Amino acid sequence: MNILNSRLYSMLEVLSFFFLLNILWVLMCLPIITIFPATAAMFGVIRQWVMKKDTAIFISFFRLFKENFKQSFIVGIIFFVFASIFYIDFMLVNTFNPKLHTILFASLFLLGLIVTFTLVYIFPMIVHYRLTLWQVIKNSFFFSIRYALTTFLCVLIVASMVSLLFLIPVFSLVIFSFTAYLIFNICYSRFRKEEVLAAGSTEQ
Repeated sequence: MNILNSRLYSMLEVLSFFFLLNILWVLMCLPIITIFPATAAMFGVIRQWVMKKDTAIFISFFRLFKENFKQSFIVGIIFFVFASIFYIDFMLVNTFNPKLHTILFASLFLLGLIVTFTLVYIFPMIVHYRLTLWQVIKNSFFFSIRYALTTFLCVLIVASMVSLLFLIPVFSLVIFSFTAYLIFNICYSRFRKEEVLAAGSTEQ
């Protein structure tokens, strides 16, 4: 009976963690312009939890929100600029002749993939390392190419979670924080692998 109670308590504790973090993220995203800083804070809290550090969700979230605000906000601006350029270019591409349309569309699609794949590692990179913005972007791009299959898996997870959100609306109570948890764990495993490789090459 004690074992059952212990397991039930652990399960409720995990659910409450994802639920509270999910609610915090949604509330902090309401101003729209804070979506990227709020996302960085959410990943930061998850990082602490994954690494078994004491995690006071509310205190940690707002501290990490403040610490990572500048970098993540600039990333948000860059992403918005790229998204706007993609949209405008996509509208213009449709006005060109079929042959040129195909070439330009393929180029835009490839560039869009690069930006999307790089974005997968941006938030885990921001909260896990102390890097300049340029280093964050450069290293995120490096990881997205070096671990292309892992990157694709992360994109697939996000797409699956979005689909699940429409199929089971109640899952919205934990979906954002749970998705971030999955993404961070995958990225973290790659970070650790690179750190081991780097340590090995240094010893040699």
